[in-house]
Amino acid sequence: MPSKPEKLRRPWVPVATLVGIANRPRDDFYHITAWKKAARMFIQDNSLCVKCKVAGRLAPAVVTDHIIPKDKCADPWDQNNWQPLCKQCHSVKSAKDKKHFK
Repeated sequence: MPSKPEKLRRPWVPVATLVGIANRPRDDFYHITAWKKAARMFIQDNSLCVKCKVAGRLAPAVVTDHIIPKDKCADPWDQNNWQPLCKQCHSVKSAKDKKHFK
């Protein structure tokens, strides 16, 4: 019977990077149907990124973001704590949140 081939090793990718990505904790809240539907409806009603709008740019919003991170706010379903962001602005805000709320 044939055996399973060994896992391919990619020498150009550091091992620590591969381990870090695989062990990242998953927040199941963002994968439930109710959140996906609510976030999609919020983006339909608020189609422009608020951070870009303040900076004088027009960019389509693709992410429904919690202004105060979900783990720190009282009610993650409170739409007063949501804001529409483009992918770039969301990445910048998430990085700042990780430093600030750590």
